[in-house]
Order: sequence, then structure tokens, then C-alpha cells
Amino acid sequence: MLTRVLSAIGWIFIGAGLLLLLFVAYQLWGTGLQEARAQDSLDRQFAVRLANVEPTGTVITTITPTTVPRGTPATTAIPATPPSTTLVVEATGPDATTPVNVAPGEALARIRIPKIGVDKLVVEGVAVDDLRKGPGHYRSTPQPGQAGNAAIAGHRTTYGAPFSRIDELAPGDKITVTTLQGTWSYVVIGAPDDPSSGHFIVKPTDVWVLDDFSDNRLTLTACHPKFSADQRIVVVAKLVESPVAESTASTPAAAGTSASGTGAATPGATVGDVPGLATAADDPSLDEGLGGDPDARTPALVWGLVFFAMLAGVWRLSICWRRWPAYAVAVVPMAIVLFSWFEQLDRWMPAR
Repeated sequence: MLTRVLSAIGWIFIGAGLLLLLFVAYQLWGTGLQEARAQDSLDRQFAVRLANVEPTGTVITTITPTTVPRGTPATTAIPATPPSTTLVVEATGPDATTPVNVAPGEALARIRIPKIGVDKLVVEGVAVDDLRKGPGHYRSTPQPGQAGNAAIAGHRTTYGAPFSRIDELAPGDKITVTTLQGTWSYVVIGAPDDPSSGHFIVKPTDVWVLDDFSDNRLTLTACHPKFSADQRIVVVAKLVESPVAESTASTPAAAGTSASGTGAATPGATVGDVPGLATAADDPSLDEGLGGDPDARTPALVWGLVFFAMLAGVWRLSICWRRWPAYAVAVVPMAIVLFSWFEQLDRWMPAR
């Protein structure tokens, strides 16, 4: 009896270890495949939008007739310079000064960071589903190239790990962002507490890094350390060119509104030990999209129960029927259920 109990316990541990290894493999490689497919789709979407962007303005064309108008009497003197006609054509489409609104989850920009090999499409939004496609733009901040603090979040170890090596950036490194308004160059600056470092670490609650500091910057955020969501690593870069249109944030910041939504911020005021102005009252938390989706807990539990119920059913079928035919029949549906379970578990757990 004791032998059977110990054997059962051993098989339980083996099964749990196998499930854990499969889940790790799903996170490291399965999520990367999902991100790669999403990036291909975003790449096509962004290319079409770039191709359709035309400058807005008035095109004035002067047409000079080269023939004598019909019916002109032979005795009429012909002017040395024939009369001309001016044709005015209104061109359509956004220009570099026109803010472009992008729906959540769609391609907003392309970010390139040569030093760490990043070349990714950036989506609008930082929800869990948005960051599964690639780096995401905080919707309450300006778009890259615009005045203010444009902020982008990304994963470090899953879903393509776009910001895996963000800690290697140093002051002076270049970041290029292409939007529908143009291509913009940024240069990484030193951290507030260490000018020689290109990054600094904050808590997930330190939303002041998204504030407006009365300059034009790009803020990159990701989880820290790798394989953990306990902290956030932040890289700040300054815009080289002059900015374009004002922010198209979904909830534009009211002038002088503090991050908590109460009181007024004054230029030069200190927010979280860094001077600057606060943005909109509903600025997202640094946990949004990176802290996991609590709504996925119930689906994760349900899919887990379904998987173990199917596992028990297969075991029972192998006893009543034959072992290998039972396994062959169940392998595909169980793989589908297992994938769905892992997907909900990944949504529920904090990002890595």
C-alpha cells in the first residue's frame, strides 16, 4: 500500500514538473511566436498607412493656352502673351502638423534602437492585449515627435522581449521613432540620480515618470528585474528636432493639473524627487499591461479544471479501453485545452 502511495506521489510531482516546463516553454517561445505574427500584421498595416499619407495644402497650377481661341476674328490683334488660367486644387490627407488618431491595439509608430537591436512596431495602448503585439504607447501621453513626454512600455522576457536589453542603454545612445507625422530622433540622457547611467529603477506606483517635465522627451518603461514585475526600469531620451503638433492624448492633461487630480502643479515643482509638471489625473499606472489582468483569474481556474478533468477521463479511458489508442484520441483536444489554460495563466500573472 505504501509503495502505491509513494508511486502516486512521485507521478504527481513528475506531472507537475512537466506542466511547469511546458508553461515556461510557452512563455519563452510560444509568446514570441504570437508577437512575431502580430508584428507582421502591424508592419503591413503601418506600411499602408504611411503610403496613404499625403501633404495637405493648396496646389496652384497656371495653364497657358497655346492656341488662338475659336471664333477670333482675323482682324483682332493677338496678344503677345496669351491669357492664362489658374487652376486651384485642394490636396487631401494629413501633413506633418496634423495629429493622427490611432485606435487602441493598432500600429502607431516604428521604434528603432540600434545599440540593442530593437526594430519594432509600437501599438496604441498598454493594456495586456496591446503589449502582446509589441511595445505599447501610453495613451494619456503625447505621441512620439510631439511636444511633451511620450511614453512607451514593453516586455523584457516574453512576447518578443522588445526591451530585453534596455538596461544596456547609456547616455548618448540614439533612438529613432517613425510615426505618420515623420521620423524623430531621440538621444538617451543620464538618470536623475546617476548622470552616467542610461536607466533608473522605480516602483510600479511611481507614475511621475509619465509626467510633463516642460521638455520634449521619450520615456521607455519595462519590468525589472528580468522574470519579475516587482519594479520598473526607466530610460529617458530627449527629442533632437523641434516637436510638431500638440498631444492627441485620449484624455489631454489640463494645464497645471497634478497627477493625483488635486491641486495645481507649478513649473519646477517636485514630483517624486524629480522636478516637473504632472499630467492628466487618470494617467495609467505603470502596472497597466505589465501587472497582469485580474479578470483572467477565473478563466485560468476554469481552463485548469477542464484540463485536469480531461486528464482524469483519459486515464479512466485507458483502463477501460486500451492505453495508447486512448492517448492518441485525447492528445489534440488536450493540447488545445492546455494552450488555452496557459494563455489565461499568462494573462493573469504579472508580466516578465
